[in-house]
Amino acid sequence: MATAIIFAKNRECARRKELLERLKDHERMVEDVLKSWDKSQTGTLSYDELKAWLTSMQQGVAPSESECMWVMRMAIDKTPDMEMVADLTKAFVTPKYFGRAAQSWLAYQETKSEINAVFKKFDTNSSGGLDRSQLREVLTALNEGGSPSDQELDYVLRRADVIGSGDITKPELAMAISLWYTLEDQHNSERVSFVGGGA
Repeated sequence: MATAIIFAKNRECARRKELLERLKDHERMVEDVLKSWDKSQTGTLSYDELKAWLTSMQQGVAPSESECMWVMRMAIDKTPDMEMVADLTKAFVTPKYFGRAAQSWLAYQETKSEINAVFKKFDTNSSGGLDRSQLREVLTALNEGGSPSDQELDYVLRRADVIGSGDITKPELAMAISLWYTLEDQHNSERVSFVGGGA
């Protein structure tokens, strides 16, 4: 019994040390980011400062406006004051959300070549966004020819268009696809339940 208690205490101690180390890493990152990119010296990153930081993470290639707005939205979307921000170019990222901004950007960068391939095929007017009919084509292709209903398409558009542009931009595509797969999984689960329940 005593061994189990000691083991549990050691595990708690290790978790606390790990959390403390993460906090210190985050504090160092915040300090580095502010020192390098907070040109206005406000203790936050403005839209333009965020764009400069993202450019540095991408070997000098600047993000598009929609990419920068998406990172801004992903970084601060859960904050109470985000409800009032209609123009993301006027928003700012506080140090608390630097990690979330970096994670969103890096995760997007990992899938960018696949996203570009989808846009090359389906963004037939080269607008940089997938309109309703183009998104329907993408989702249909992912579903082996099964087209989404109008309600499903509306749901995906409403939830994935976090920038609010009315179409699906490159950084929003992963969320749109994820939402579509979630809907399809729900439909498949309902079909299995119905078939299983009727037997």
